[in-house]
Amino acid sequence: MRITRAMIGLLVLSLACTTACTSQVAGSPRDEVVRPSLTPAARDLPKTGQCTDGALVVVDCAQPHEAETVGLGEFTGMGGDYPSERDLRRQGISGCRKAVAAYLGSPDHDATRLQAHILWPSRDGWAAGHRWRLCAVVELGPDGQRRERTGVVRDLLRGAGFGQVQLCAQGSPSKDADARITLCDGPHLAEAVPGVLTLGKPGDPTPSREQVDEKAREHCATAVAGYLGAHRQDVFASWRSFGSQAWSEGFTTAVCYAEATRPFTGRLWGLGTRALPA
Repeated sequence: MRITRAMIGLLVLSLACTTACTSQVAGSPRDEVVRPSLTPAARDLPKTGQCTDGALVVVDCAQPHEAETVGLGEFTGMGGDYPSERDLRRQGISGCRKAVAAYLGSPDHDATRLQAHILWPSRDGWAAGHRWRLCAVVELGPDGQRRERTGVVRDLLRGAGFGQVQLCAQGSPSKDADARITLCDGPHLAEAVPGVLTLGKPGDPTPSREQVDEKAREHCATAVAGYLGAHRQDVFASWRSFGSQAWSEGFTTAVCYAEATRPFTGRLWGLGTRALPA
């Protein structure tokens, strides 16, 4: 799965309050859905806080692993026939995203490489009466694939862990359909900042690009200025939000970026009025 974001609206707002522009971009959300080829019973699934490898085998979290279990839920109100993928996604992903935010200690996971990872029963498992939905959190690399990590992520975003998993972009979040997410220790043009903006609820009508821009304009300008510790001419606020299909699945946020006028290596966090890193 490519590490692009399904964004309906972009707006660039100079911290000097000069010009702004908007555009449409395509893509798909990065949170994952996986259907196991064999469907276990709920009692045989990993427990909250346990880490697993790619085969869903529980491993020591101190060892390299692909996922950390966030919680086990249950689909409700769907009847005996196997639901459509759209219905499964709408109920499953929305609930999983809420569980991930609570587990990490912050809704800012949309500004990080930590993403919700959901599994549900196969058609045969559903026919056997299984209704579980397993929610885990995974870390994605720049290629959009799960990468192994060590240690636990529970409450990571409640403390000072944001910088360990922060989203950075080689491209322009304000202009490019694919901002080319990268690790923050290499050259990049923009950094996602804490303060992900909630725009509404999945059952609400999907906001227009103009409505997103109106809500995000002041919020992201404030978030970026706080992130930098100063207002600058060479770094401005931009943001990206998800499209209508993703909205119904719980992707109801806008992510703010501190975007520079040229690529740099280093971090903008707390840069203040010092020179932009080379």
